[in-house]
Amino acid sequence: MQVFLSHSTEDKDIVEAIGSWLINEKKLDVWIAQWRLTAGDSLVQRIGDGIKSSGKLVVFLTPASVISNWVNKEVAVGLVRQLAKDKGLGDKFVIPALLKKCDIPIMLSDELYANFTDKAFDDACEELYRGITDQPLGNQNKTFQNAFVKQYSVPPHSSGKHATVIEFGVKVSPSEGFIGHIKFDNKFSRFKEWSGTQGNPSPPQGAHPAVFMNVEVREYLDKTGFFKKFSSPNVSPRNSYYWYFESDEPLKVISATFLDFSGNKP
Repeated sequence: MQVFLSHSTEDKDIVEAIGSWLINEKKLDVWIAQWRLTAGDSLVQRIGDGIKSSGKLVVFLTPASVISNWVNKEVAVGLVRQLAKDKGLGDKFVIPALLKKCDIPIMLSDELYANFTDKAFDDACEELYRGITDQPLGNQNKTFQNAFVKQYSVPPHSSGKHATVIEFGVKVSPSEGFIGHIKFDNKFSRFKEWSGTQGNPSPPQGAHPAVFMNVEVREYLDKTGFFKKFSSPNVSPRNSYYWYFESDEPLKVISATFLDFSGNKP
C-alpha cells in the first residue's frame, strides 16, 4: 500500500525521518514530494497523482502546517471526501499525525491521531503505522524522548589504542544549546569533537568543530569523565554532535547525559 505524507516545508526533516522508518521497519511504499519529483515535473500534478494513487493520506500537523496553503489544499474537504468515496474508505483515508502542539483543523478534529509530542519517536511511528493499517491505536504512556546518546566502536587514530565515538542527537526538535556529560569505566587519553550527519560516527573529510558559544568544559581528574556545556551546537534531526575518545583499554559508558540549559531534554 502506498502512503502519502502531507506536510509543510518547515517540517521536511522529521517527516523524511518518519517516512524512512515506515519504509525500513514496516516496508511501506511512502510518497514524499522531495523523494518523487524530478526537474521539469509539475508540482501540482505530480502531488495530485500521488494522493490519488495512495491508500492512505497522513497529514502532519504543526503550527506551520495548519497555516500552509499547500497542506490546506491537500486536505481540502471536497478533495479528501471524493478520494475517500472513490476508494470506498469512508473516513479512514486520512490519518492525522500531531508533530507539534497546535490548533487541529476543524475537519480533522474528530479524527483519532498519532501523537509525536508525548512519546518516544519509535513508539509514535508505531502508533502511526497502526493507524495507517487500521489497527487500534491503543494507549501509549511512554514519555517522549527527543534527545539520544549513542556509543560506537571505531578504528583508533593512534596505533595500539582503542577508540569510541559518542553521538549526541535529536529526533524531532533541534537543540540550540545543551550540556553533554559522559562517565566511562576506564581512562581516556585523547579527545576530539565534530559536527556531522546523524548516525555516521566517521568525521567528515577535513571536519572542523562547530562554532560554539558560552563554552564550559571539565574533565575528571582521573580522566574517566568529560563534561561540556555550550550553545549553538547545530544539533538537528539531520545533524549530530560527536565526541571521539582514545584509550589504552576499551571504554564502556557508565552514564551519559544530554540536557539543555534549562535541565530538560531538548
